[in-house]
Amino acid sequence: MINIAFIRTAFLKPLELGLQKHYGIGLAELGIPPQLLKEPMSLIPFNDYLQWLEQIEELTNDPAYMIKIAADLTFENIGPIGKWYVTCPDLALAFRRINYGVSCLQGGASFHGQQSGKIVKWVYYNNYAHGRAASFDSLKIAILFTQVTRNYMGDDYVPLKIELSGAEIIDPAIQQFFGCPITWQSPATKVWLNLSMLEHGNQRPLPITKPILVSNLQLDDLLNMPQPLDLAKVMFEIINYSRYYGFPTLDFIAEKIGLSRQQLQRRLHDNGWTFTSMTNYILCNLAIKYMLSGMSIEMIAMVLSYSNVQSFSKAFKRNRGLTPVQYQQQLLERSLN
Repeated sequence: MINIAFIRTAFLKPLELGLQKHYGIGLAELGIPPQLLKEPMSLIPFNDYLQWLEQIEELTNDPAYMIKIAADLTFENIGPIGKWYVTCPDLALAFRRINYGVSCLQGGASFHGQQSGKIVKWVYYNNYAHGRAASFDSLKIAILFTQVTRNYMGDDYVPLKIELSGAEIIDPAIQQFFGCPITWQSPATKVWLNLSMLEHGNQRPLPITKPILVSNLQLDDLLNMPQPLDLAKVMFEIINYSRYYGFPTLDFIAEKIGLSRQQLQRRLHDNGWTFTSMTNYILCNLAIKYMLSGMSIEMIAMVLSYSNVQSFSKAFKRNRGLTPVQYQQQLLERSLN
């Protein structure tokens, strides 16, 4: 059994904006491939994301860096899909939309409400978060939740209480930002709110926004978050992720999912797969996605980490029975009919 969760590149965008603005640090300085950062719907193993959070602490030399960039940690800064979460007429609808919608941006975690009398707790539970990074991840989500409430209730709104996971980060800026009692080492991140806030609407008017238009290709990307125990889908996304670092290798994949090379080969064999055939199949599927976006064959070969166009063409023809040029021409003819 392979148990792994993912987070989208888009969900890192607010973090990237804040780090650049306040520390002059780009995510590329963490060794993240530039092509990965260009594709907002790309899926990143959550463990890699946690490692990056710890690296950021080292680069900034500031354990409280997340609270220092709090002004940039908003759903709006995620991009169009992030703006969709909070373009609701009142907080109650935004609360609900975020809870069911963020699963498209982050897998393996739960976003939900928990009522207790006249209090509602906005909860983020993630058993994949661990180590020092669990504190950074928890703080980021608590900031996001709080920013949403202030978007509707006013910039001065103060939650009733904040519960954070992980070891305590000591910095007065954290208390100053939330302005309420804060506890650490909680099993889940919780922002405590008055239930009346969800019942009686907003304290400030919201601007009129245009509807978000999503293409079929964008919808495919948005809905492709795998369940952590779905082996076929997890393998698809891990191999997809690995090609940003070079042509996929068995050793790279095994390391990412915490298995030895031999264990991974056995898992694949037990399901009737080989690593080579699976890799070629996945890369050819990705190639078609890029064709649909209008990318050239030469560029597709490069972003899929083939050594040259000829290698890509041979692999594609073995899987699809046509060369990439022929397949792309077929797609064009279909679109014109």
